[in-house]
Amino acid sequence: MSELESLRRALAQAVEKAEGAAELARLLADYQARLDEAARTEAEALTRARDAEAARKAVEKQADRQITQLAKQLAEQKYQTAVAEWKLAKLQGNRWIKIGEAVQAKKPGSVARAVRASSPNAGKAPKRTDFPVEKPAVQPPAAETKAPPVEPDPRAPLFSTPLTEYFAVPKGPLTRPYMTVAAIVDRRTEALLRYEWRQVTNFGPENWATMLDTYRPSMLFVESLHAGPRQGNGGRWLDSMAGKDRALRDLVEACKKRGIKTVFWHSGGSLGKAVPVAELFDLVLATTEQRAREWRAALRHDRVLVLPHSVQPRVHNTFRAEGGRTGGVATLGTAEGGDPLPAQGDDKTSYDDFLTAVRKVEVVVAGPDASDREIAEIEACGTPVVATGAAELAADPQERDRRAHLAWRATVPVTARLEPVFSAVGLPDVRNTQVVTALVAVRDQMELDQAVTQIVGQRRRPDQLVVVAEGVDAGVVEKTARQAMKRDADGRRPAVARAGNLPQEQAREEGYNKGVLPELVVRSTPMSTRGAALAHALLLADGDYVAVIDPRDLYGEHYLADSLRRFAEVETEIVGKAAFYAHAAGATLLRQPDAEFRFLPELGGGTIVSRRSVLVDLGIADLSEEWDETLMRQCRSGGIRVYSGDRFSYVCVRARAEGRLFGSARLEGYVPAGPLALI
Repeated sequence: MSELESLRRALAQAVEKAEGAAELARLLADYQARLDEAARTEAEALTRARDAEAARKAVEKQADRQITQLAKQLAEQKYQTAVAEWKLAKLQGNRWIKIGEAVQAKKPGSVARAVRASSPNAGKAPKRTDFPVEKPAVQPPAAETKAPPVEPDPRAPLFSTPLTEYFAVPKGPLTRPYMTVAAIVDRRTEALLRYEWRQVTNFGPENWATMLDTYRPSMLFVESLHAGPRQGNGGRWLDSMAGKDRALRDLVEACKKRGIKTVFWHSGGSLGKAVPVAELFDLVLATTEQRAREWRAALRHDRVLVLPHSVQPRVHNTFRAEGGRTGGVATLGTAEGGDPLPAQGDDKTSYDDFLTAVRKVEVVVAGPDASDREIAEIEACGTPVVATGAAELAADPQERDRRAHLAWRATVPVTARLEPVFSAVGLPDVRNTQVVTALVAVRDQMELDQAVTQIVGQRRRPDQLVVVAEGVDAGVVEKTARQAMKRDADGRRPAVARAGNLPQEQAREEGYNKGVLPELVVRSTPMSTRGAALAHALLLADGDYVAVIDPRDLYGEHYLADSLRRFAEVETEIVGKAAFYAHAAGATLLRQPDAEFRFLPELGGGTIVSRRSVLVDLGIADLSEEWDETLMRQCRSGGIRVYSGDRFSYVCVRARAEGRLFGSARLEGYVPAGPLALI
């Protein structure tokens, strides 16, 4: 009987799963039909747009001919008028007419004056070329015409054309625009530091004095330069670095007399050869603590700090290259199995070419001579670096994307690592510290517990938590939140040093604050819609940034930290996810996988992290589920830059597979809802 009962339960479970799969298949078929209808509607709209454009061009062409003809006629009339006026002036200035008028006046004296004043020449006759054809700027309205119809394309993505399609080295903004630094660095370090301050590099031994008078820097930053393809400042300081002349010594002495701080960074090479140069500077930086101890022993003083190799988010980021990834494998160093990456020479565009190339390949194979610095820069661009097994990794896109994302997260931006340097030399470090407010709207105790769990689990917690609750007393909300946070702060959950894949030092540099209790603001009030509740919460927010947390969804522990890092990578107002995992009816689907790393104003509401001032100006609509769609339409119409980041650390969870979130999902295979999505 027990076997029969087990068989019955197994059959019942199989039937239940089959019914769920059938329901999901029916819903997906329905969504495909809707997609076809949307494609047809979009094709009709494109046809109408092309009709209007064709009509406008046709009428503009016809009107242009008419206006040109009228302009020619007007120019001819001006010319004829000028000729007539010239002839009249010539006639009026004729000598015999003047004499005749004087004789008729019967005044002999006026006759003599007329003879002297009259001129036989009234000037040159006007030419047609003196009157160019000038067309008016205003064009007539377009007339109606037809263009070839657009065929529906059901395979077209449901997201709009991205505002920016490919990576280009940006020109700004600067993290510390108030500070000017004179730098003698190589090409790689110039790219690393160019957005940290106003950087001056166009000077050499022959004109450094003029540079000091012109730019008045606050600090002189010098790197241990070496001759080669990446030498900085055009190679003008290599002799001074080798001790062959006094130019660098004179520059450092002049800086000290002017009160300019001097810093030397030993980024690589022989320590012994660099000691004579390093002795000149106020502060010496090493790349590791072991190297720092060696420097303290060599210099016999403690003015030595550690500045590890880092990345620059404005340069080393996951923003896609033109045309996206084209596939293939590249090599770094003496590795085999792919095409070598472009040489990083001293030409001003060569390093930019390198940054573009690493965004195009799927995998980079690193040889034994590849430096950790080179590997970190490539990984920060979203490309995985391996020693072996590149072919296997390239053939498994899910594993490749997962490893690439983890490698990107493990790289450390240079901005926070410069803070001890400024402190040591006595210079201010004033920059945006990204104070964040989390906005949460909950309807019952279950949603409250889920929301608090998601926020408490963040490695980078919000600095302020605003909860608008319906059906839950404000005292209960506050008690629930504080108890959960207190449990975590007391160490009942793993501490930062033991959780995830970041060491404690890196977590501190990145601003991770797991265990810090955020300021708690609670309002218990009836809410007509979730959008109305979030709008109310927004009015109570104080942070520079606001993050919308949906209590129904799942958030990985790195969700908020990853989202905030995107603001350092690109110039944007709102960050979120257009590509993410969505879970319903027992299955997890990947929504819009091609919508990563783009300026693309179509994001899921539960993924939005925005500058507070921007979201306050836009407002949040009084809607239950469509408030985010309304917000995105406002961004499109208002020209607000919205950036779609990676697909990870978030899963949209709904009880049923319905609505636009699931209708735009692509059936590229079911994936697990947990470890893969929430890394």
